[in-house]
Amino acid sequence: MSDGNIWLMENVPYYYPWYRFGLLWRFGDGLLPSIRRDPDWPHPERAMNHRNDRHRQQLTDYLLQELEGREDLIEKTLPDYPPYGKRILIDNGWYQALKRPNVELVTERVDHVEGGDVVTPTGARYAADVILLATGFEVARLLGPMDIRGRSGVPLREVWGEDNPSAYLGITVPDYPNLFCLFGPNTGLAHGGSLMFMAECQVRYLTGCLREMIEQDIGALEVRQDVHDEYCARVDAEHAELVWTHPGMNNWYRNAQGRVFSPVPWRLVDYWQMTREADLSKYHAAPCADIN
Repeated sequence: MSDGNIWLMENVPYYYPWYRFGLLWRFGDGLLPSIRRDPDWPHPERAMNHRNDRHRQQLTDYLLQELEGREDLIEKTLPDYPPYGKRILIDNGWYQALKRPNVELVTERVDHVEGGDVVTPTGARYAADVILLATGFEVARLLGPMDIRGRSGVPLREVWGEDNPSAYLGITVPDYPNLFCLFGPNTGLAHGGSLMFMAECQVRYLTGCLREMIEQDIGALEVRQDVHDEYCARVDAEHAELVWTHPGMNNWYRNAQGRVFSPVPWRLVDYWQMTREADLSKYHAAPCADIN
């Protein structure tokens, strides 16, 4: 950050929130057009559109600079998919670490561990003093440890299966009245933005639902099945045009059937608008008197 920006933040009222808003807009909604498929783009194998290709070139230039003279590492690390197809991280010295004489980059998967050796599917063995398991977590099993049952008595984990969660606005599910989720299906951020922003949108929406329930003496709210299905169809249609469904793309955002269940496909401002007010016409509302 420049000295000028620091001075402005310290001396000019409201400059700091304006600066933060600019970053949020530029690296949130400002990035979404670059991950949308351009049907007329002549190089779909490497990028989604012209702007996405510029990003790819910038990232490639950096990689080539860091790994200059190491064609073996360049071949192993240069992505064969468009930018933002997988999460992008800021390099903290990783490329330089790969060039150290005591480091070998192995791109095969681990088949098994035998004694003190890590063994790959080709039978190659690598002696190891310490093994770090960075296998992630069961991201698709939202609410997995919980036994949540709806009106019909069916556990939510059975409705969603192993890896196909869905919810209206990522918040609520048919047959499960009064169940509201934060950071539910298709509300993750993979094109920039802020998790706190999404959570605030969701909290505002569900508190709006609670306010309506109190004011109208409603005991149960359940999103209509047709509303849920129509919303999820729009989510899937939108994702069909975005980078995470690029042919050959392998990432944790998609389930075994290829459906993207994690990232939100909308602009942040669009999701903010969708969750700004609770529309009870999209719900079945049961009066308190009808609730056992």
